[in-house]
This record gives sequence, structure tokens and C-alpha cells, in this order.
Amino acid sequence: GERPINKDRRCEMSYLKRYREKKNLTQKQMAVLLGYSYSHYVKIEDSFSEPSVKFLRSLKTAFPDIDMNEMIKKSLSSNQ
Repeated sequence: GERPINKDRRCEMSYLKRYREKKNLTQKQMAVLLGYSYSHYVKIEDSFSEPSVKFLRSLKTAFPDIDMNEMIKKSLSSNQ
């Protein structure tokens, strides 16, 4: 059976949350490091908002070791 899209999207950013926790950073600290407001960051991590290309670029610049494929693969696989 097909899973609801929201459930897929919610999984999508769980990597971001795990990554942030691995770095021992709060959501507020992540937002500051990326140059975004706390509320905007939380919306993305909680999958209420899609991350923009600009957001993803900021993420990759701030954290070169982050696995972008891991982060976006859920959104790609749910489109097929």
C-alpha cells in the first residue's frame, strides 16, 4: 500500500535531526550557524517546510561532511 506523503516527508528530515544531535547542537544553534531564524529552521527539521536550495547550500557550507544524498533521497524516492 501507499504511505501518506506527509509520513514520507517527515522521515526525510529525520536525518537532519540525527545529524544535528550528533553534533550536539540545539535547533537554535543550527539556525544561527545557517543564518536562518529559529522558527524557519524548526519548520524544515519538522518537515513542515521544504528546504530551499539556498538552505541546502548553507547546510553544506557549514557542514561539509553532511550527507546530502541521505538527506534528499527520501524526497526523491517518494516521487517515483
